[in-house]
Amino acid sequence: TFVLDQMDWLPQKTMKKMSLPQRRPSYQVTRNFVSPMAPVWDQPDKMEKKLHAVPAGKTVKFRCQANGNPTPTLKWLKNGKEFKKDQRIGGYKVRHMWTIIMESVVPSDKGNYTCLVENKYGSINHTYQLDVVGRSYFWHRPILQAGLPANRTVVVGSDVEFECKVFSDPRPHIQWLKHIEVRGSRFGPDGLPYVRVLKATGVSTTNKEMEVLQIRNVSLEDSGEYTCLAGNSIGHSHHSAWLTVYKEQ
Repeated sequence: TFVLDQMDWLPQKTMKKMSLPQRRPSYQVTRNFVSPMAPVWDQPDKMEKKLHAVPAGKTVKFRCQANGNPTPTLKWLKNGKEFKKDQRIGGYKVRHMWTIIMESVVPSDKGNYTCLVENKYGSINHTYQLDVVGRSYFWHRPILQAGLPANRTVVVGSDVEFECKVFSDPRPHIQWLKHIEVRGSRFGPDGLPYVRVLKATGVSTTNKEMEVLQIRNVSLEDSGEYTCLAGNSIGHSHHSAWLTVYKEQ
């Protein structure tokens, strides 16, 4: 807070006649201090429901909002072990730091999910139990594992592979696409990208299987964007990655 104390404006001639002593502005600064605080739950009443039983294919959200000073960190555990995005098909999202979101849950998502919140003054934790009911009667569009396919950088003449892990019930159809340019444009008049189908398969892919695109003896022309497109009778899902090819020095 600044408090400014200075005299009103007077013409220069008047100042000389009055011979008033010059006064410097005075400032007063006020600081607000917040006491250190161990983490505490922000809305514990919204965390009372611990058991969540949902049909397969639904979206699940677990929230663990807390306050503290300094602002606490949050870590999610599944069945007592750190829960990473690449451990789940489709990964998960984190909203506003405090909420974890899992879309299109499957039976393998069953388990205990613990949020561990801590700062230098203490820690608290809370556990939700998730039960996923059934699978066959609730169909959904294909789910692709987060992080796949991954960007690749290789030298001319190398072999390269892109991997795509798909979970789908009902049976999916999978295509590998290469994005191309037509008359200098990557997109058509309808706004959709120009692509060339490199590989297609209609076999059923389980959550333990990987769909692989192999490119041998790559050239500079192979550089660009590649997409794994998986579809079934419900809808489509896709993930893309970039291939960078360079000449060896």
